[in-house]
Amino acid sequence: YRRLGGGGKFPKFAAIALGIAILLGAAVLVPAVGHVVNSARRWIRIGPPQYAIGFQPSELIKITLLIFLAAWLSRRGREIRSFRGTFLPAVALTGLCVAVIITQDFGTAMLVGVSACAVLLLAGVPLHYFLSLLPAAAGAFYFFIMRSPHRWSRILAVLDPSSQANRCAYQARQSLLAIRLGGWFGSGVGRGIQKLGYLPEDSTDFIFAAYCEEWGFIGAALLMGLFLFWMWHARRAAVRAGDRFGQLLAGSLGLLIAMQVVLHMAVAMVVAPPTGMSLPFVSAGGTALVIMAATTAVIISVTAHRQAAPSRLRS
Repeated sequence: YRRLGGGGKFPKFAAIALGIAILLGAAVLVPAVGHVVNSARRWIRIGPPQYAIGFQPSELIKITLLIFLAAWLSRRGREIRSFRGTFLPAVALTGLCVAVIITQDFGTAMLVGVSACAVLLLAGVPLHYFLSLLPAAAGAFYFFIMRSPHRWSRILAVLDPSSQANRCAYQARQSLLAIRLGGWFGSGVGRGIQKLGYLPEDSTDFIFAAYCEEWGFIGAALLMGLFLFWMWHARRAAVRAGDRFGQLLAGSLGLLIAMQVVLHMAVAMVVAPPTGMSLPFVSAGGTALVIMAATTAVIISVTAHRQAAPSRLRS
């Protein structure tokens, strides 16, 4: 994993990887390059039309940004508590990544921003610095949520999923119905009803609801337990890492997946509005599954190369 950070005073390899990811993310916005699915332009199709493979650059931006920030913040001589020298450049870079994603994928953009802030906090950036981001966050909420009828309808659907006037409430109702139909033990593997055209995006954005219908409360508790076990090991890898870069890398990547799991389940249980967030390691997909596997491989690399006397991670 140390090869990701590179040598020298500046992480050149991580910077190049992040630059390529940002360029690919910007290329999605070009009509001749980006591919639209469900009114969202998030993919690039590679290969002949009949054999094309979909690639989602925003997934690559998520991991490369965290790798770069972890490598940059762990450099010797880096003044972590410097507002101008550390906090502002990190926020500007994160803002660029968010700007590339937010117009087409608000949920992923939000996850990228929160994950980057988490890396800064783990590195030791003072908490009160983040108060300066509140006006920008409020402005983004107003322009991209309140002024977007579709996204605002999703929030209203969470507040009133039984509404017949709100079209976005249909998905919320079907998700709750799927979870309720599962009961304690579920209807059986492959015997779910909601996935037969009633629950939209049952294999991706709402796969947890479809899973609950077939596996029930017991199966859902088992799945949550597996995710908690995975998160515990990710935290353990960060705490026992042999260097500062390993600590920030394992901690930030583990937190990224943990937040995605929580957000996906919250959407399925209609606690949060739909964000298009997949369930790591479970939802169908190509780019997301590969990125999640790569993320886990990096965390395992941190545990495999830890030194005998690790330092403690900031709690």
